[in-house]
Amino acid sequence: MLHGMTGTSAMMQPFAQKICPEGWTLLVPEGRFEHPKRGKSWWRYENWDADVTRRRQLSRVELMDVDSSISQIEELLSTEAELGPIVVGGFSQGGAIAQELLHLPIADRIIGIVTIGTRLVRPMDLRLRLEELEKKHLFWMHGERDLRVPIEDGWAIAHLFETAGWAVELIEHKKGHMIPVEHHDELKHWLEELASRNSPQ
Repeated sequence: MLHGMTGTSAMMQPFAQKICPEGWTLLVPEGRFEHPKRGKSWWRYENWDADVTRRRQLSRVELMDVDSSISQIEELLSTEAELGPIVVGGFSQGGAIAQELLHLPIADRIIGIVTIGTRLVRPMDLRLRLEELEKKHLFWMHGERDLRVPIEDGWAIAHLFETAGWAVELIEHKKGHMIPVEHHDELKHWLEELASRNSPQ
């Protein structure tokens, strides 16, 4: 489970532990880049102004940071994650990185993606990649009042995965850029159901 911009592993850990099904290996990595005000980020914006996350496209330099973070997580998974199915997810910037992991060879082990209050980074590339992969499961959550990542950007994720044939669980809530506590149990239940579908018979 990946934190968002200005977050840290320690900040994400309590939520991740709460939703993690019993017996799973939990990894909560930390972004590799320092945010100028607080915490970490998974890529550095060339301009850290208040509306930075509302830009439609990342620059070439920003995408290089994305690729660097993806490589970092790939290495972590190869050394810390047991062989077998993987679920990857995150909030905001972390959710964007979680989707990008589908470009890696390890995507064959990914059975589910969790995206919370996030956006697409490379929609065309991801659409093509989804055509190559087996259909899996997506948990999508976004707030109607999200001013940092508008819900329209979030819906683009849901539509992309639905069009690719993935099973999509949708939760649209009334709040803003956050993970509402009242939906934590729904995510844990989704993860437990995913585990039961993929357990050895």
